[in-house]
Amino acid sequence: MMKKNTIRLLPMLMLLCAGLQSCTDELAKIPAEEPAKDITGDWKVIQLTRNGEDLGSRMLLDHFRISFKADGTYAVADQLPFVVRGSGTYRLEDPQYPFHIVLRPTDGQEDVLLKFQFPIVKGRRQLSLSMSLGCAGNSYQYDLERQNPAD
Repeated sequence: MMKKNTIRLLPMLMLLCAGLQSCTDELAKIPAEEPAKDITGDWKVIQLTRNGEDLGSRMLLDHFRISFKADGTYAVADQLPFVVRGSGTYRLEDPQYPFHIVLRPTDGQEDVLLKFQFPIVKGRRQLSLSMSLGCAGNSYQYDLERQNPAD
């Protein structure tokens, strides 16, 4: 009787060991460190909301662009309600796990801190910047898509 139970148990143990081995193979493929986020490129607005309301039907969004260059500078074109004008420098407050982007305008204005998200939507990388433009009761969210995306 004992030998019969051992014979039944042996294939189950072998299957369990094989399953555990396949899990360790998958875990070995996971990168150990999160890569730094790369936002370089020209970004166009695909959606602008204020307090959750879509403003796309009220405003022409086609010409607004923000360019982030590899040298740490940015430039804003075609002014919409945005927290900075012109150009300056930028940095992510944490390059691997950023929650904010810091803009430093060249006109001497103080650093501007924007809420930052970097999701992939429908297979394309997006950049989402959230801010308040003076009135704390109004929150704007710019959803942007990279022009000529590399990813």
